Amino acid sequence: MILSDIDGTLLNDEADLLPSTITGLKKAAAQGAQIVLASARSPKGMFGLAQQLGVHSTMIAYNGALTAATDAADHLTVMEQQPIPLAAAQAVQKVVAQRWPEASLNIYTNNDWYVEQVAAWEEQEADGIGYQPTITPLATWLATPQTPIHKLMIMAPASTIAAIEPLLKSPEFADLDVYRSKPTYLEIVATGVSKAAALKKLLVDEQVATPQTMAFGDNFNDVAMLQTVGIGVAMGNAPQAVKDAADIVTLDNNHDGIAKVLQVYFD
Repeated sequence: MILSDIDGTLLNDEADLLPSTITGLKKAAAQGAQIVLASARSPKGMFGLAQQLGVHSTMIAYNGALTAATDAADHLTVMEQQPIPLAAAQAVQKVVAQRWPEASLNIYTNNDWYVEQVAAWEEQEADGIGYQPTITPLATWLATPQTPIHKLMIMAPASTIAAIEPLLKSPEFADLDVYRSKPTYLEIVATGVSKAAALKKLLVDEQVATPQTMAFGDNFNDVAMLQTVGIGVAMGNAPQAVKDAADIVTLDNNHDGIAKVLQVYFD
């Protein structure tokens, strides 16, 4: 089983798949490797990449909150999930709307993405993940949600994110894990959610032994995953602490980093 983070790992800095990456992963799959994409994105946001790779794979979505497979019709087959408690999601929505109305709050559930409006922040995110959100009053949706809440995300200027983050990390929000994926993005999942935790469950479900696994990553939220698998590979563009946690350090995401490693194991 081969797991890969997406942004900064599977994709280059232009958000494209390198031809060598496609070739290498297709070759590995042809030799029996199961390819698993692991990201903060939704399954829908990863599906197009899976199509380019020619694989129909299980995906670890929302940084581990949802493990599922999806298809072109957005039909979702859920294997494991750990949603945000409803009361915690409602509290986040209420405090952000009252104290930081300039911030963009986003709700992610299964393959759906809900927002209050589509403006600059939402357009920026849509360009990155390849599909548009659904506009709905979030407080109303949260009053009677029909599906589990897998992730919340707040987009705002860095100064606003810096003000919101300490509050959401306080004991009042103990049911949440909160981290910045970039200075202007605050990601929110249920406590205990991680790519590594989802991976451990997936290995049990798929009856795959840890020594038969490999993972590629480039950032701090990949460290536990790299340490869980048999062979953890840090990209050359990763921070030094991530490289130190890996078994192998390869070239960066712009220079065939994934392909170089796969050539060794799937030549």
